[in-house]
Amino acid sequence: MRADAERNRAAILAVAGRLICDDKLDNVSMDDIAAAAGVGKGTLFRRFDDREGLIRALFDDRTSRAWAAACDLVGDTTVPAEERILAYVATVFDLTAVELQPLVRALPDGCQAETWAPWRALLAELISHVDPDADAEFLTMAIFASMRTEITDMIALPRHRDGVLALTARTLGIG
Repeated sequence: MRADAERNRAAILAVAGRLICDDKLDNVSMDDIAAAAGVGKGTLFRRFDDREGLIRALFDDRTSRAWAAACDLVGDTTVPAEERILAYVATVFDLTAVELQPLVRALPDGCQAETWAPWRALLAELISHVDPDADAEFLTMAIFASMRTEITDMIALPRHRDGVLALTARTLGIG
């Protein structure tokens, strides 16, 4: 990709992320994003076929950056595995229930399960280090299920986050 095209793509994703995820503005139009990014609508539509394509690209961009940070966090073996599990679950919660929530809601089919497969595998690996006899795959699925944004719709976000971390600690006998 040409350097100017890459700059335009990065600017568009940054603006879309700020408007949709950070400012949590509903129904941001492609015109709004193009204007805020300082690019023409043609440029926007050449990079992203439609609003859904832009949202998917933004979702992929944010999850890939978060994945790198999560791997660094989990890879720090100077921190006990139990603490890494809780920090990892907190990171996943903040990503899914806070940062990505507007994107997941905007996608017609929501979030694809395969997106989270490596995230689940990493948590299952950590759990198996703490408790080799546990059904790490099931516990991972239960922890991930407890993070669903529908729960945040029913209770306050801080309570949901605290509950997920408490459930994780109790389930694994840690903390």
